[in-house]
Amino acid sequence: MNSTNRQRSIKCPTRLGTDEDGYVINQTSIRHIQPEFETVLFKAIELVKEAFGEQLHSIYLYGSIGRGTAVAGQSDLDLTVLVHEDVDATELVEQTERLLTEHPEVIKIDYDIGRLDAALDPANRFEWGFWLRHLCTCVDGEDVSTQFPRMKPDARVSEALDQDLVSSIEAAKSKLLRGQMSHLEKRSIVKRVIRGWYLTINVKDESFATTVDECLEILRLYYPEDQQVVQGKTFLIQNDISNQQLLDYLNDVDWM
Repeated sequence: MNSTNRQRSIKCPTRLGTDEDGYVINQTSIRHIQPEFETVLFKAIELVKEAFGEQLHSIYLYGSIGRGTAVAGQSDLDLTVLVHEDVDATELVEQTERLLTEHPEVIKIDYDIGRLDAALDPANRFEWGFWLRHLCTCVDGEDVSTQFPRMKPDARVSEALDQDLVSSIEAAKSKLLRGQMSHLEKRSIVKRVIRGWYLTINVKDESFATTVDECLEILRLYYPEDQQVVQGKTFLIQNDISNQQLLDYLNDVDWM
């Protein structure tokens, strides 16, 4: 089914990404990892283990590689790392830059590093608890995701996932004004904005979209005439985004 027909067939609420009982489906799994990404994933895990040693508790994969939808040469490798105490990631970042020169199948490697005690704190169940249980799969160490209950779309989860959006947008504006933002960074903030906007309506939509294309598709259902939706999609397929274009786009964000 082409995208146009799909847009016409789905209705609000879409309930995309949830099961028949309304719980969010974790679409990541070790079984979904495509063969072309296995080597770089293994090497990244080894780098983390070498960098953090006994302070390391566990490593989790999320994102397109975990869902089995990654595209070689276009996708990121995304890892969440739990440690016992605060760690210095300087050496890990330096070693990762070297690894990327050997493995062009991924364009960057992101590490979300957090402390185990913070992840297990009941006060963080709508942030860490949801993240580990529904968006990650354990690839090394003790899997703590099973300690959290299944969840349905929840405003507290959406707020937790969106909590740094304003600061991310402001930081992007500052870099744009200085002319210091790469095309990769521009695409990243556009995706962040689209995702953040979607998270303001996902509870109403009873859904949890996992890709930016899904977020855009649902946003078009609720805001069919909004140019922010159209512009966001256009940016994602452009080979180049001018600083002024993106600055105007970010300044026009009015839904937060």
